[in-house]
Amino acid sequence: MLRYYSLRRHSRAFRDLTGMSVAEYEELFERFEPAWVAAEEKRLLRPGRQRAIGAGREYRLDNEDQLLMVLVWLRIYPTTATLGYLFDVSQPTASRNSQRVLQVLKESSKDEFEWPDPPRKYGGRKLSELQQVYPDAFAIIDATEQAVERPTDREQERVHYSGKRRRPTCKASIVVNERGVIRGVTESAPGRTHDLTQIRQSGLLAHIPARVTVVADAGYDGLYKDLPNHSVATSHKAQRNHPLQQAHKDINRELSSIRIIVENVFCQLKHFRCLCDCFRHNVNNVHSAAFITIAAIVNRRTERRLEMANAR
Repeated sequence: MLRYYSLRRHSRAFRDLTGMSVAEYEELFERFEPAWVAAEEKRLLRPGRQRAIGAGREYRLDNEDQLLMVLVWLRIYPTTATLGYLFDVSQPTASRNSQRVLQVLKESSKDEFEWPDPPRKYGGRKLSELQQVYPDAFAIIDATEQAVERPTDREQERVHYSGKRRRPTCKASIVVNERGVIRGVTESAPGRTHDLTQIRQSGLLAHIPARVTVVADAGYDGLYKDLPNHSVATSHKAQRNHPLQQAHKDINRELSSIRIIVENVFCQLKHFRCLCDCFRHNVNNVHSAAFITIAAIVNRRTERRLEMANAR
């Protein structure tokens, strides 16, 4: 039976099961607990609720263990029956509690993906010093696809079918700067949705500062139309009877050296098997919450690493 206060004594096992250290967990719990209390109060005071406050069964797991259960689910992605067995609760309890905690984590994580305000005054600082304070020179956009279980409904199967992967998938897009800090995350969408359509509908483009250069792959051809005040660079595509010239290949190679950072970020996200294995749950609700929560965890780790590097 897994419990936080017993597992925390085994740091290696804690990291293997949750994908984060004990110190990172405690920092996350400090952010999570007030948001959880507020969400529970809102749920219990909702209009039309017939039970009085305090009625009904209490949670068998305390707040620390509920958060731990969700992190274990994100990291190793067991079935909810297995998850319930690990924490000595029933399968419906594990599923119901995990989804509530996951939605709270999602809402409390959204505010972490924002572009910082630029310094108003240079104050005699050198360019290298300003780049440490405000490093955002590029906004690198990309999407990732994940296989999902084949929908039983034919229409849903058609919507989720990805011509690129040749199977039903879901996808999510992110925007990162040149240091790998995530500045924006979209809601998850069915695999049939085009990358450019998803980023357009997400509203993230409106938050990219005009002084930031936007970089994307060839799938975002036409992105410049949505960002007329930005410098936009997308990879060149070869067409029938029009192969790429050497100059275009050199440009693509240069853009790839910039875009590699977003691929590295996706690699960090997919260390959590919830975003790596075939996804078994609802795409619109559960996948979006899981993706945003994991992105926030990875983002805090990246920012902490950059702060330590700047302090040296």
